[in-house]
This record gives sequence, structure tokens and C-alpha cells, in this order.
Amino acid sequence: MAEEQKKIIAVDDIPENLAAIRNTLKDLYEVYPCPSAFKMFELLEHVKPDLIMLDVGMPDIDGYEAIKKLKSDARFKDIPVIFLSAMSDEKSEMEGLKLGAVDYIHKPFVTPLLLQRIKIHLSVVEQQKLLLDRNKEIEDFLKRISNNPV
Repeated sequence: MAEEQKKIIAVDDIPENLAAIRNTLKDLYEVYPCPSAFKMFELLEHVKPDLIMLDVGMPDIDGYEAIKKLKSDARFKDIPVIFLSAMSDEKSEMEGLKLGAVDYIHKPFVTPLLLQRIKIHLSVVEQQKLLLDRNKEIEDFLKRISNNPV
């Protein structure tokens, strides 16, 4: 049985950037392009992504406000967010990471580096899920043996 493709929401207000991201990722991931944070939040009501790639500089809701909203909602707080932004100064990058992004990548992106960083972050999430599952199994086992002493 083939493994289900990971889902990535890409948010950028520039159509050419969305097309470049989609074309870079489409062979490996199920990509959902969104032209705004508003559209991303609408999409999140129907799609549970494995990762969100978020531009910082957008009209209406910028990436910083969007990640604050994501991280304050229990349904979305555990979705890893990678900022993909033309803002390459240290202050912008630190702000994004402080707000909860797992990475901050500068545009224009280098395709092999982008793909590797996505792979790493998705792998970390998968390992965290495995650890949580394993811990639950251990807890259940310990409860069983404490309730049934030999």
C-alpha cells in the first residue's frame, strides 16, 4: 500500500511565488496554494496539513499575525510552520522563530535546500508522533501490570 502524500499549505499573495512553490513541491507533496492568510484559515476548516509554508509580507493579515492566530488555536497549534519570505534581515527572522515557526527560509529559495528542510521538519513531526504513541503504549502497559500484580 502506497504511503499517503503529506499535505502542505503554501500561503503567498504573489501568484508567481505560489506557482513556483507548487511546481517545486507537487511531485512529492499534496500542495494547497493560498493567496492570503484569510484563504488559509478557510482551507484549514477542510484540510489538516502536515506543514504550512507562510509568507511574512502580505496585505490584510501578515505572516506574523497569521502564525499568532494558528498557535493560539488548539486545532492548529501543532502544525509546523515554515516562513518563506523575501524579508531576510535578522530581526524579521528572529520574530518569526519567536512566534513559533520551525524554520525561516529566504526567497528566492534554493530548491534542493527547501526540499531538504521540508523533509527534515516532516520527519521530526513523524518522530514526535511515534514517541507519543510509544509513551502511550508504555503507560497502558504500566497501568495493566499495576492493576494485576503477579
